[in-house]
Amino acid sequence: MRLTTKIIIGIILSIFLLSLLHIIVYSFTDRKHYKRSYPNHTIRIPKAANTTGINIEPYRVIVFETEQPDTETLYNYYFTYDENGLFIHPATTTDAENKLFLPQAFDGFISTQTTNDTLTIKLQLDALREKYGSIEESDRQHRPGDMYGVSISGVNLYLHTSNIDVINKMKDMQTYISRVETDSIKIYAVGELYIDSCITHTIEPIVQPDHRLISVTNSVAKVINFDLDKTYHWHIDNCVIETRNYTGSGFHHTITLSDNESGTISWLPKNKDAELNLKFKGDSAQIIYQTQSISN
Repeated sequence: MRLTTKIIIGIILSIFLLSLLHIIVYSFTDRKHYKRSYPNHTIRIPKAANTTGINIEPYRVIVFETEQPDTETLYNYYFTYDENGLFIHPATTTDAENKLFLPQAFDGFISTQTTNDTLTIKLQLDALREKYGSIEESDRQHRPGDMYGVSISGVNLYLHTSNIDVINKMKDMQTYISRVETDSIKIYAVGELYIDSCITHTIEPIVQPDHRLISVTNSVAKVINFDLDKTYHWHIDNCVIETRNYTGSGFHHTITLSDNESGTISWLPKNKDAELNLKFKGDSAQIIYQTQSISN
């Protein structure tokens, strides 16, 4: 028998013995660390023509998040794409200024708290699930540590304000900012982010996870700031932006510029190994560059 054949047979036998050993060990454990997988269940907020308005106290930062229960929850909540959204735009009437509008189904399931200059708005998802959820009684038989995935649809929040310093921690909920004229737009979202038809001095968008889309369209800004370590997928279209500040570490950052873009690009590396690559699309381009050492 050839040496290579012996080696191959030995590898196959080793894999077989390891698999067998794993099965034997697994059968003698209480399997407390193994979680069963359940089908997704849903919370569907009923659509209604009427909404509830909440007065928003003066704030510098506004935070949207879900309320954490006192005990460990059995449910992993997430918002369904294209069926939920946080919409931020100016009020069309005086009565709507500095108010948050939400479906009447949320009556009694939302809380607000102001700490220093931060306003926090919390959704009580456990309570919503108990009223609007669809979980079969047979699914309630579980072992310690098991969890249910619960998708949420019909959550549409409308914030009428021009003070855009917003943190949206609600998982996978899209955030839309439109027609706002203000000094700055500072936004953090755990989901896709859309900024359209805004006029401002500074735009600072951050999304989590970093592969979520940041879209800036039809807007005017003096400065836009991107941390490329936290931003992977974005596009800017039909905008007038004087300066684009990019920062990052490592050497994997690449920016593709289209033929209708103009302005200044500033590269602010975080360390000596950081590198920014530029790609140009279009018939022609003019590059004027300047290097400058910036001391911390």
